[in-house]
Amino acid sequence: MFPSSKALVIGSPLFLLWLAHAKSLPLGYTLRSWLLLRSLVKQARQNNLSPAPLFGTLSQEHRCLVDDMDYNQHMNNSSYNKMLDFSRIEVLYSIFSRAMLEPDQDVFCHNAGVVTLFKKEIPPFQKYTIEARVYTWNEKWLFLEHRFVYKRASPQNPGEEELIVACAALSKMVFKRRSGKTILPADVLRICGHDLTDPAIEQQRKQHWDIASHALVLDRVYSTQHSAPWLPARPAKI
Repeated sequence: MFPSSKALVIGSPLFLLWLAHAKSLPLGYTLRSWLLLRSLVKQARQNNLSPAPLFGTLSQEHRCLVDDMDYNQHMNNSSYNKMLDFSRIEVLYSIFSRAMLEPDQDVFCHNAGVVTLFKKEIPPFQKYTIEARVYTWNEKWLFLEHRFVYKRASPQNPGEEELIVACAALSKMVFKRRSGKTILPADVLRICGHDLTDPAIEQQRKQHWDIASHALVLDRVYSTQHSAPWLPARPAKI
């Protein structure tokens, strides 16, 4: 039996509204995280927990939908950070799969901060890619690098496409034991089967650390209350 025209008139807008906001529905984020994690765990076990290349690029395809946008009609700043969660999950369960999936290793990874730099907008309904890789590390911190990129028609070269880097981000990660003790990133990399004896690896780590180390200066923000005390806040009128 065909649905009545009245049901179509009422149901079609409701379905389109649901479809446009599917990612922000209750449990939507949790379900997407679980599905991604389930897929990565399955793949890692099929590969016998062999890690992806240490500095290899991992990518995810996404699209800027209605619930990703703000009143400026482009991808909202908060949406970038929400999508970075999925990017970090893929890095951890692809490059650090053994540490993440073997309980006896007693390794847990925590996100200690994100620096996001916006350069270009991501327009409505634009398909984009999040690229991620291990950037660098020291005795405590592991930095991941992320890029939000998409292609568009080149205004200089008709018929060709150009790559747009909309956003670059660094995630500052730390590995911990259940006891709270910090684990050196290099030790975790070795647990996962990465060979760090190659001089090229150390050269790239040092080169990128010269850049990432400046992000640690931002921790001084916590101490600015001593040099310039906060003034009493006025309640916002909403």
